[in-house]
Amino acid sequence: MPQSAAEPRAPFTTASVMGRLARRLEIGGRSRLLEFGVTGTSAAVLIAAELGCRITVADASRDALDRVRSEAEAAGVRGLLTPMAVDAQSPSLPADAFDLAIAGARARVLGPLARLLRPALVPSRGHLAAVVAARVGTQARDLASWERALGAPLRSPQAELAELQRCGYEPELAEALSEAGLVELYGVHPAPPDEEAALVQSGPGGVSFMLVAGRRAEPSERPPAARDRG
Repeated sequence: MPQSAAEPRAPFTTASVMGRLARRLEIGGRSRLLEFGVTGTSAAVLIAAELGCRITVADASRDALDRVRSEAEAAGVRGLLTPMAVDAQSPSLPADAFDLAIAGARARVLGPLARLLRPALVPSRGHLAAVVAARVGTQARDLASWERALGAPLRSPQAELAELQRCGYEPELAEALSEAGLVELYGVHPAPPDEEAALVQSGPGGVSFMLVAGRRAEPSERPPAARDRG
């Protein structure tokens, strides 16, 4: 898999993280992937380069799709790529089609994105992976400043997973970027708006970015069997 470096608007889009995500969700060469919105390096191209799976990249920007075509060509997976120009607010996506939908760019609010992409996932086995900012640890010194910079309220990882469940998913993972990882991310790639970089440089603020994933669940599914704790 080709190497890549994340940037603050898509902090988990690196070769190592995308490879680990694919293994965790049991994505393979026969899987179909959707990447919804591209910021920086294409997550779908990174996974396709390792697994040889078919990928659809949907974005409202034709310039972004042109960049993805170039990345796919360089990675040797242009034949696996289907670029799709869409309306970001009401995209026309195929139903029940994808084993994994990745929204690598940070979402301001998780719920609307999760509901938007759920119909495109294969029932009972399609997965969503998305990135949100969240409160972490016990320090919240710059919480209000972060919320102003990000344009959205901050919630705990547990609250974000609960939101995923309310939107019709079985939560599967939540991975937060470490404080060191956050500093490295902004140190290498200054991000707009400048206030974000300044908040990171001022020291721990109880905020980080979190990669969450969930499986599309169906109302007809039986609940998981209770474990015997005796």
